[in-house]
Amino acid sequence: MENKTLKLIRSGLVLVIALIALFFFIKVFLNSDDTMNDALNSAMNGMLYFTYIVLAAAALMAVFIWFAEMFSHPKKLVEFLISAGLFLLVVLVAKFALASNSPVKYNENLQINANTSNWIDTGLYTFYILAVIAIIAMILSPILSGMGGNRKPEEIPLDDEDISIEE
Repeated sequence: MENKTLKLIRSGLVLVIALIALFFFIKVFLNSDDTMNDALNSAMNGMLYFTYIVLAAAALMAVFIWFAEMFSHPKKLVEFLISAGLFLLVVLVAKFALASNSPVKYNENLQINANTSNWIDTGLYTFYILAVIAIIAMILSPILSGMGGNRKPEEIPLDDEDISIEE
């Protein structure tokens, strides 16, 4: 599609969304005082459902655009799959090797069952593992890129023609 067509579609969507929101806004103020609570509840419910629909549409569009971008660039797709696989590996290690299955009881009102406790531990250990990896990466990145050692800068060979001195 052309750029003008996309702008026209986008403007039309914004106009439709604005008109629907304006309809619900006006619906609140057109009713009399004795039915204000019913009208307000009706309009608020309509606004909430409309918000859910717009949010779902935006999320679906974002996912669709992301998939289109990933499948149009196979290199990016492979990098994403490797990253997702490594993240899944960290989560699996945290869940099956580190997390406990013991239920927690703080008092009579707050009791956490074994499954919920396991998932909480999994999330915490996943965070800890990823934080340690990030800290190690921050420490090692200058060293591995050559900035941390006593390495001399590489000399750039120049021809005599490249150097010109103006007098």
